[in-house]
Amino acid sequence: MNTADRSTFDADHRQLSALFDVSADGGGQLWEDNELGAVLRHQLAVPIRADLRGLDPKLARRFDALAEPPDRAVESFGGLLIHPAPPVEWLKAVKDFAKTCRARPRGPIPHEIATVLYFACLAAALVRGGARITSLADGALVGGFRWVADQPWVDDANRALAEEALRFLGVQTGTRTV
Repeated sequence: MNTADRSTFDADHRQLSALFDVSADGGGQLWEDNELGAVLRHQLAVPIRADLRGLDPKLARRFDALAEPPDRAVESFGGLLIHPAPPVEWLKAVKDFAKTCRARPRGPIPHEIATVLYFACLAAALVRGGARITSLADGALVGGFRWVADQPWVDDANRALAEEALRFLGVQTGTRTV
């Protein structure tokens, strides 16, 4: 056995466990900020139907049964979130997609991206759709919207949406806590 192999066997098992732990609560961040920004930009450009079909056939069928969007721009995640009057049922479907992604230890998108999508859908439904599509208490919403607004890698449109939702809930905004 060579020296490198021996050092692996001699290493503290807790250190090795931490090194290989890629779970959501593994204690460290898997993605750098610039990587998360790139993944978020990519995700916002993806057609919604494609990702829903790839994740959960039941969710895809539910989404396919929804009315067609008011315009083609809504067909991507980003288009839906920036639309001035997004279809609330589409926001619910994307919220459920994001929630499903968060619940899977090795989901199709990083947990941070799923969290942004989740809270962005809640924010868009509140401020642009006039609907509350979650049973989360206001305190949890405020915490989620603040988290989105404080991430340095979140795009300006989603940061502004989170800040708009905070104002909608009566929370003063304007200072980042990063």
